[in-house]
Amino acid sequence: MGAMSEGEGLRPAELLQLAALSGEPSGGDLATVLQSVTDVGTRLTGAQYGAFFYSGEDEQGQRLDVYALSGEPPASFPREVPVRHTALFAPTFAGQAEVRVDDLLTDPRYGSRGPGGLPPHHVPVRSYLAVPVVTPDERVLGALLFGHREPGRFGERAGLAARAVAAHAAAAAENARLYGAMRRAREEAERSAERLALLQGITSLLSTASSTAEIAARVPAALTRTLGSVGCSLYLLDAAAGALVGVPSPTLPAASRAVLAHLPLDRPTPPTEAVRTRHGVVVPRGGLAAYPSLAALDWSDTGTLVALPVLDRLRAPLGALVLRWREDEVVAPGLGDAVGQLLLAVAEQLGQALERSRLFDAEHEARAQLGASVTALTDLARTLQSGLLPQRLPTLERVATAVRYQPAVAGAEVGGDWYDVIAHGDTATFVIGDVQGHSTTAAGLMGQLRTAVRAYVTEGHDPATALARTNALLVQMDVELFATCCLLQLDQATGEVVVATAGHPAPLLLAGDGPVGELDVVPGLPLGIDEDGTYALTTARLDGRSRVLLYTDGVVESSTADIETGLAAVRGAASEGRGLDAEALADRVLAGIPHRLADDAALLLLDYAGPLRRRAEVAVELPADLRAVSEARRATAGTLGQWGIDGDLLDSALLVVSELVTNAVLHTGEPCRLVLAREQDGRVLRIEVHDDSTRHPSPREASDDALGGRGLAIVEALAQDWGVSPQGEGKAVWADLRT
Repeated sequence: MGAMSEGEGLRPAELLQLAALSGEPSGGDLATVLQSVTDVGTRLTGAQYGAFFYSGEDEQGQRLDVYALSGEPPASFPREVPVRHTALFAPTFAGQAEVRVDDLLTDPRYGSRGPGGLPPHHVPVRSYLAVPVVTPDERVLGALLFGHREPGRFGERAGLAARAVAAHAAAAAENARLYGAMRRAREEAERSAERLALLQGITSLLSTASSTAEIAARVPAALTRTLGSVGCSLYLLDAAAGALVGVPSPTLPAASRAVLAHLPLDRPTPPTEAVRTRHGVVVPRGGLAAYPSLAALDWSDTGTLVALPVLDRLRAPLGALVLRWREDEVVAPGLGDAVGQLLLAVAEQLGQALERSRLFDAEHEARAQLGASVTALTDLARTLQSGLLPQRLPTLERVATAVRYQPAVAGAEVGGDWYDVIAHGDTATFVIGDVQGHSTTAAGLMGQLRTAVRAYVTEGHDPATALARTNALLVQMDVELFATCCLLQLDQATGEVVVATAGHPAPLLLAGDGPVGELDVVPGLPLGIDEDGTYALTTARLDGRSRVLLYTDGVVESSTADIETGLAAVRGAASEGRGLDAEALADRVLAGIPHRLADDAALLLLDYAGPLRRRAEVAVELPADLRAVSEARRATAGTLGQWGIDGDLLDSALLVVSELVTNAVLHTGEPCRLVLAREQDGRVLRIEVHDDSTRHPSPREASDDALGGRGLAIVEALAQDWGVSPQGEGKAVWADLRT
């Protein structure tokens, strides 16, 4: 493609080339993608040659510095990567704007005779164009450089093309890296499956071998065949002779087999060292020369040798397993890699089989007892966890609830997921939580946290305060575990919802025929992280029939898919089951999870029938002196007048307001707040006075000639009901008057 004329935009064919760059990479090969980007950029800019200098990550997440060339053979460029801090290259590699020079030979900044120009032996360049390659999150991946032997070849359109290629190059490189990483992860998973199949095969083989001789004959051949080793030998310990006795691999020369058939424990060799230390020994190529008794033997076909101790359940040595490969570095030193761990597992299985063959009856009885103990422990743990969860949920007037708890598929350990429903009058508080970890400790801590949350909510604290106090309690317990929790408080009569979360997923809301979405809550830190942590309240209103779904992360998390996939499945199941009742919908949601549970899952579903009435409310901030009484009376008279309340009820309300505000000002010396509320049906007028003191007022006897002390008695006489509710660090004194 020739140089592009000025004033032209990119043609459709050129746009298609750009779009192809950031699409699915062919084969996920990062080097191929880098070369493709360089080729396309060279064509679209009309350059004679181009280069892509990439400084990002490879598929393993390691730093990778490579470059791709286009238009000229590699021999036309310097062998080393150009110095990036020269005046010519530095602005581009720093991620700044493009650099475009019509003629490097005449430009005073980059002239061939001035400092900071091209490196020696570089292909001739007159026209120069360079753009940085930067990801959307402003990480500089490198630079695209284009050149031409003729001056004035790169105009505005070439710059446009270069910038477009750079933008797509960032996406293409990241796609290729992620695709390669995913492919390698899949390959590793396949290798893990193969190793697991091998271990299962060895386990099956050992389970059918009834004698030591049969084990010694079958295991080495099976390992040699499945692991691709050049030879395998099993040595058994002869304690009386103080030696290891075995049949060396038939692939060794006869002279070597004669020496290796009997190895005294005091002779330094890899198998005797493994038995003495009870740790595996990895010997690289040439390393056998360090063992004098073996140095003269023929090890020409051995690149890596591994000796593993074969131990019984008490880690007493039974023998050693020796494997040899022609390749170098098959197993990592220390056996810390996947192959090493597989070999250790095989050796462990082999030890169990040898012990079983010697003491079959005793082993059989021990295994039976062990199985019974594991079953009893699992049953006990499950009973403990189920006993800590509520056995029965309260019956609510306007809400049908459904709960589900499902343990993880793998493992028998208990988790710390919990749920609870706390009813108090027309208000109900719904709780969902998850303690870190899987153990009886986590389950026990779950029970303590559930009790604490229930106690604070029952005392009258709002969700944020209940979480803050539970958090402080957990930090003081110093158990080195944290927990997540979500509290949702619902006024069944009005539909008002108050939510606070501590590191927990936000509730899902399905209202009417609308889509399933998350409640917009302000997240807080998990419980147990910061003793002084605070939590925000989020308020909302449910105007009609609504479903609210609270869940733990086990519902949406999976080792095979991201959280968004699991969350989308839950949303889809909830939306498709909108016509079902609460119990059927809960079943539908759990059945729609497209993965095997990797973690315990708890689900709490609210099916709210909608509000019975609406609530009108007015709040007035009052000063910290007796002016508060007159201001409160004036606000009360104005508000009740607007609500059409007069006569005796107005007089009673003014008297109650006067007494409650006077008490708050005299006994706290702090500002207070007056709240007047009236339900839509107009049957009850509520008066609340909020202050920052936790001290509760109490009625007291007053003598006939006393000037005070009758305030609460007056309130009690005029009000249908009155009481005190904790409010965060303070309280609210309230009185209900019947209209």
